[in-house]
Amino acid sequence: MKKIIYIAGLGHSGSTILDMALGCHPEIAGLGEVYAVFNKKRTSELFEKSTCSCGKKGVGCDFWKDLQKISASELKTEDKYKKLIETFTEKYGENMILLDSSKNSYSYLRFLNKEYDLRVIYLTRDYRSWIYSRFARTRKPMLFLGLRWYLENRKLLYVLKKYNLKIMTAGYEELSVYPEFILKRISDFIGVKFSEKMLYPDNTKSHILNGNISRVDKSKRQGFFYDIRWMTSGRLSRLSSFFSVLGKLNKKLVYFNISGTKKEDFYIFGNRRKKNLLKTHNE
Repeated sequence: MKKIIYIAGLGHSGSTILDMALGCHPEIAGLGEVYAVFNKKRTSELFEKSTCSCGKKGVGCDFWKDLQKISASELKTEDKYKKLIETFTEKYGENMILLDSSKNSYSYLRFLNKEYDLRVIYLTRDYRSWIYSRFARTRKPMLFLGLRWYLENRKLLYVLKKYNLKIMTAGYEELSVYPEFILKRISDFIGVKFSEKMLYPDNTKSHILNGNISRVDKSKRQGFFYDIRWMTSGRLSRLSSFFSVLGKLNKKLVYFNISGTKKEDFYIFGNRRKKNLLKTHNE
């Protein structure tokens, strides 16, 4: 059964950089936000104006150029997806894993889960970083944005679990600070061997026509970077007591792979590693 990866989560949570990173794996090719490309109202805009992560416009992209008519058609999303998978298989072979980073809980996930081996990576960004990012761009009240982060994550999780999907949670902060550690866990979840190539997103073979502008930003494609500006926000700091109710969900979604392990054994900072080194080197 063909394997498909789906990155779920709120917008502006790092799905594009994860798509590009996974697209560096020899067995995975990412296609960005597939659902958006299938929106016939945006076909002309995306294919003629949008630049794919491969560096070409949609009409000239080696992958997407043959799918413009399908995107603009009256076919149901499920039927468009079947055509997409046919094209994908013809180009990459039966064993290549398709990656879709559309993020939302679209109904076609039930179809994919029924017909294919679907694995969902639920990617979440720390509410403080997400709120700051959204506030800087939209100037909407931070309290409103905090409530939105909570409710939308709750709703999305509920629907994905209702669909009975295979889900792995991962935090954008975990990925940015410990990319190798998290990518190894993701590889285990997907069922592929970890490849160091995934640590260098700029070398991706993903064709992301719709996604964050980082897909064509050379500086951001070089590796995993984390914007810490939210830590300097006085406004965010003053509201910290109001946001404390978000802490439990934040820890569960964003820091599960760190807090879910024994802290004394964690990665390069755990006590077990330190004790072994001290014993070996007689210190």
